[in-house]
Amino acid sequence: MKAQLYGQIFIYVLTVILISFILVYGYNAIHNFKSRAEQVSCLKSKNDLVNAIESISTDFGSVKKKEIQLCAGYSKVCFIESFESPNLPSNIDPIIKDSVMSNTGRNVFLGESTAKESFYAGKISVEPDVLCINAVNGKALIRLEGKGNHASISQWS
Repeated sequence: MKAQLYGQIFIYVLTVILISFILVYGYNAIHNFKSRAEQVSCLKSKNDLVNAIESISTDFGSVKKKEIQLCAGYSKVCFIESFESPNLPSNIDPIIKDSVMSNTGRNVFLGESTAKESFYAGKISVEPDVLCINAVNGKALIRLEGKGNHASISQWS
């Protein structure tokens, strides 16, 4: 009788340990899946922007409305003049200023109050030389205009 009781306790303990392991593993797997899905979505948004700029750059005079879905955690996108040398304002984000002064070639910056991520999106001109657009519901609307050898970017109004 005591042997059966000890056997049942062992089975219950083993069951609790096994279920705990499965729950922890499942939680981690779902968390990693969501994280990678956000990374893929962010890369897709960047590639869509780069492709839109490349496609319209050579189409002189054409205008296109582009909705940019910002990556999670970002509320602002900044475009820097890269067709000509930009004149940077004094109140610019120091990370953007350092990147431009270091000639990294990056001309799109994502972030909140400060830039957190940047990439090169092709030859662009913006007026003024630094154009920051705040996102609404994670999306920013921009106006792309083909200039023949570069694209002009402004905020869609």
